[in-house]
Amino acid sequence: MTLAQKRQLHAQFSEHLRRWMEASMGDFFQHLDELFFSLAEQAVSDSVQRSFIDAIRELRQSQEHLDQHYQHRVILASEQFFLDFKSYQQEFLRTRIRIGEDQDSMELINQDVLEEDLAVMRVTHHAENRHLSRLKALHGLLAGLVPGKSLKRAELPVSPGILSNALQHVLQEWPGDLQTKLSFYELFGKHCLSGLDSLYPDLILVLEKAGLRPVRKPAVRQQQRVKQAAAKAPQHSSNPEESTLFGIVALMRQLQEEQRESLGLPSQKIANFPEDWPVATVETITGVIGILQSELSMNPPQDIRQARVTQSALKGQLIAALGKTVADQQVRLQRLDQHIIDVVNMLFEYILDDPVIPAQMKVLLVRLQMPVLRISVEDKTFLTDRSHPVRDLLNNLASAAARWADEGDYSSGSIYGRIEQAVQRILNAPEGNVDLWIEVNKEFEVYVLNEERGARVAEERLAQVAKGKERLSLARHAVDGYLAKLLPAAIPAAVYQIIDEVWRDVMTLILLREGEDSKEWKESVQILERLIDSVVPRAEPEARQAQMAKIPVLLADLRRGFASISYDSGRASMMFKQLQHCHVTSLRGLQPATMKYTPEDHSPAAGEELRDILNDEFMQQVNQLKLGQWIAWNTAAGKELRGKLSWRSEVTDLLMFVDLRGRRVAEMSSSELADLLRGGRATVLTSMDCPMIERALAAIYKALSQKVPGHVLPA
Repeated sequence: MTLAQKRQLHAQFSEHLRRWMEASMGDFFQHLDELFFSLAEQAVSDSVQRSFIDAIRELRQSQEHLDQHYQHRVILASEQFFLDFKSYQQEFLRTRIRIGEDQDSMELINQDVLEEDLAVMRVTHHAENRHLSRLKALHGLLAGLVPGKSLKRAELPVSPGILSNALQHVLQEWPGDLQTKLSFYELFGKHCLSGLDSLYPDLILVLEKAGLRPVRKPAVRQQQRVKQAAAKAPQHSSNPEESTLFGIVALMRQLQEEQRESLGLPSQKIANFPEDWPVATVETITGVIGILQSELSMNPPQDIRQARVTQSALKGQLIAALGKTVADQQVRLQRLDQHIIDVVNMLFEYILDDPVIPAQMKVLLVRLQMPVLRISVEDKTFLTDRSHPVRDLLNNLASAAARWADEGDYSSGSIYGRIEQAVQRILNAPEGNVDLWIEVNKEFEVYVLNEERGARVAEERLAQVAKGKERLSLARHAVDGYLAKLLPAAIPAAVYQIIDEVWRDVMTLILLREGEDSKEWKESVQILERLIDSVVPRAEPEARQAQMAKIPVLLADLRRGFASISYDSGRASMMFKQLQHCHVTSLRGLQPATMKYTPEDHSPAAGEELRDILNDEFMQQVNQLKLGQWIAWNTAAGKELRGKLSWRSEVTDLLMFVDLRGRRVAEMSSSELADLLRGGRATVLTSMDCPMIERALAAIYKALSQKVPGHVLPA
């Protein structure tokens, strides 16, 4: 689509958007005025009532400006999306870091800001779920306008998130308190976002009339993931189907009995019945599988040891039961059916050995062996179609399981509980209907999507907190450096107490807010110097008089500093009283009692062993670790933890890891992580993003190809 066509399309698009805003925002402001009036009447105190009365007055004065500013912001978002997507990304999709802004204390994260962000997220999340189907349709149409970009639904210019963020942007001008802002968002969700079903159909119609067609980007991403997985899979031949049923069965046909035995596969004698016997029907095979599934459901394995024993015994029981059944019915089992049974058995053996999936999750997943075996016999495309519904569910369950760490939470709302529910629903339907797998998969994908959305928010907040801590740590370190230079070797105890407990924090806060070159920073240093000088005894009476004249100004400056960090007034009075005693002593020409000031030396000790490990393979592995990669490690107590690298400091070399819900699991330095890898206590889960079925089939192919002589490998 040309730029001129995009402009024309945007004109039609924005006209519908503008009409919707004019209608919905008018209703919104009317109800907001009524809500403020109602809250003022119900106020439990005069101060709360005044805040809402002030909000009513401010709203009536600035309503037109707020409305125009909001509409301009939304139209600007849609315009940049259509005509300059790069600018749109920078202006509307960039994550805002809101640390250190408008703060009145040493707290680096303003709690009001957090409450406001949470309110925006709540109304956004509710609206996204409410309008999900139409959002998907809009996403499919608009995705074609940004070729080469992986556009998300939340990034659409008319998504609930962008519309809510526009309101948040406008409300930066609002002088009211937090409670009045929260009222804005509550009503915005009720009277604006809930009415998006009157906007989205019109926009979809405009886009369709312009000739846009849905873009199937999820399928493209799936193909890309499959290609990446195939690239990572072990390569043993030039056959492009080596990780599918075709390549694996071709190898299985080459196996001799002793080779099958070494791989843990049962004997092929079951397929050696007379050729003139009819072939066993699918119903015959699935009937045997159903019986074993029922027996297994009555006594499922409870731990990984039982799961291995059960899985090993199951292979023999299945072949024995099948052999007896086909013999009794005088039918024969096709070799392909036996090969499929072998592949599925090996697939679940791989799950039990997979280093990526935690042990307790393996116990859950292997319960699906019989249902999967039944599906694979009925529908052999399970092992050839990478988008098969059964494969999708297994891969999704395994992917979520791989990111889970056993923290003892097995509740129904936990990731463990949701995977267990999905498994149990499949087991409760012995008929093996594929439609059920599709339904369970859709519900699980919605759950995972919501979890990921919440995890992203939690990760962003943790990153903000980590950056805030880092800034605070660096500022404190810098202040400590200044103090080490400015303070004499011995100072009065009262002066030291003021500097150590109060002025160090005052200087840190100023350095964070204003910077080293600011007037405020220079004044804080001067006050410190004047404080130290104020307790130095003078020999001459004239000098003492000049010194005494400066003390009231010094005390006033100190009190302002105490107030800037909201220091406890009672303790402050005590400190000033002790400082007064020091001043009285020094003004008499005597030296106040002093204490030695010895700043701590945190310099690390150098050693030969440091040079040996700076560039070893484990440190290099840590340096190559990318954001989003997962690791598993064991604590000193032997507990296994799993975390995704969420943030890496470029200043202090701190690595932060979060769990699948975005909660902080650990913070460690590169050196600490390298030490865990070096000691075998940590593993980088490099194959985490490769779908489990693809990993399993590649491993099966590798195991088979090692047993088959090279000259008989399939071409």
